[in-house]
Amino acid sequence: MNRSRLCSPICALLLLLLVLPWNAQAQDQPVRIIFLHHSCGHNLIEEGGVREMFTARGYEFYDHGYNEDGLRLADGSYTGTHFDVPDDNTDPDGFARIFSQPLHDPPDNTFSHLMTYDVIIFKSCFPTSNIGSDEQLAEYQSYYYTIRERIDQYPDKIFIIVTQPPQVPGASDRAEAQRARAFANWLQSDEYLAGHPNLFTFDFFGLLAGDDNFLRSEYRYDNQDAHPNERANREIAPLFVDFVDQAIQSYYGSGPRPQPQPVEPLPIAEPIGAPAATGTIDDFESAAGGWEADAPGSSHIACAAEGGNVHGGSAALHIHHEIESWSYGWCGMGFDEPQDWSQSDGLALWLRTTGENQPIVLTVYSGNPDAATPFEVRWEAEEEWTSFVFPWSEWERASWAEENSLQTIDLTHITGLGFTIEAAEGQSVGDLWVDDIALFSEAGQPPSAPTEPEEPVEEPSAGPCPLSTVALPLGALVVLLARKRRAPPTLLPPGL
Repeated sequence: MNRSRLCSPICALLLLLLVLPWNAQAQDQPVRIIFLHHSCGHNLIEEGGVREMFTARGYEFYDHGYNEDGLRLADGSYTGTHFDVPDDNTDPDGFARIFSQPLHDPPDNTFSHLMTYDVIIFKSCFPTSNIGSDEQLAEYQSYYYTIRERIDQYPDKIFIIVTQPPQVPGASDRAEAQRARAFANWLQSDEYLAGHPNLFTFDFFGLLAGDDNFLRSEYRYDNQDAHPNERANREIAPLFVDFVDQAIQSYYGSGPRPQPQPVEPLPIAEPIGAPAATGTIDDFESAAGGWEADAPGSSHIACAAEGGNVHGGSAALHIHHEIESWSYGWCGMGFDEPQDWSQSDGLALWLRTTGENQPIVLTVYSGNPDAATPFEVRWEAEEEWTSFVFPWSEWERASWAEENSLQTIDLTHITGLGFTIEAAEGQSVGDLWVDDIALFSEAGQPPSAPTEPEEPVEEPSAGPCPLSTVALPLGALVVLLARKRRAPPTLLPPGL
């Protein structure tokens, strides 16, 4: 037998196997993918059929949305657990914070949970496209340099950045949109990616945005809602799956894939689906609107979520008022469905004004949505960002409430809330900024800015108190209550 002729086809076969594309289905253990996202990522998965496409290619695809929703398995079922994403923050500063966490085994923080997967995909949502200045753009880039430095320490993993979706014209302006495009372009540039072979960028922004750098009109619900519609998700989902597949083949295809580790998600503080206990009411990052303003006579008031002057994140509620003597102005919002706040101990917020000792009235509306009863707290705001906490025991029924309305607040049926600026003798002109409105529980630690929380101290016995004196566990901040908003005219006070 001629051994050289026998060797030739065998060698050819081995050579062919070496150059064939890497195939997830050919592996004993499939590659495990985790996608950390918020609502736009969820819609891309559900409306675009992302999970089904990954499964057909032999991958195990997991995803994690808000902490409230938590982790979903490869079969799409919810686990009832989450990764304790700090403050539910997936903005650039939030991801920098996550990628700065220590790596622990067993996992006890967001980064450690993510690192139990082979491929880590992460995406900010459309509020990140509200980039108000070149300084903010540079700050976002600095956060992603921090992220890249940590990624470089784990060459056995693949990391995929999904650029943020663009905004809509009703929630941004041309300068912000141009900076958003510049940020998305930078994330996929050689300046950022070159020399980092396990880091890839999928340009979600570029596929969604038109020449004006806003969400393309055919991909919108309207000019106020920046969530890409079903058409966008159906058209982009196959491109997303192809991109991830090619990234895996190009990186793992050159050598053996590391063996995956078991996922041990962190148990949440209480079961998903339980009544709303504690959580963010509005951090003004979603640009969903819903806040409306009104004032009688010649008084004027306006309010909107804006960047620039913020406590945390990229936006806060800005209220500008010009109130005549013995008049008032009101800025508020209502919920489409009554909210259950009965598991909380009060309401917390951050606030600052342009003038010292500015009188403020905060009102919560309770009971029948068609005839809600107002309950109030009153205090004087400061010029610097200050945190305030108002236990439910301090709220009083408004003097202008209907006689036959509720006598005590019904926390199981909260229909809205609002701020009132009053003027006695003399005109009141100024500005007010509000951020991070949240429920609180005395059992834990308060919501805060992206910085690490302070140690709890003893809470004062009465009156508005600094937010750092009340304890609210970050793990309990899992419920976003401000889903869909409206501001019914019936919430307006009848006058002074």
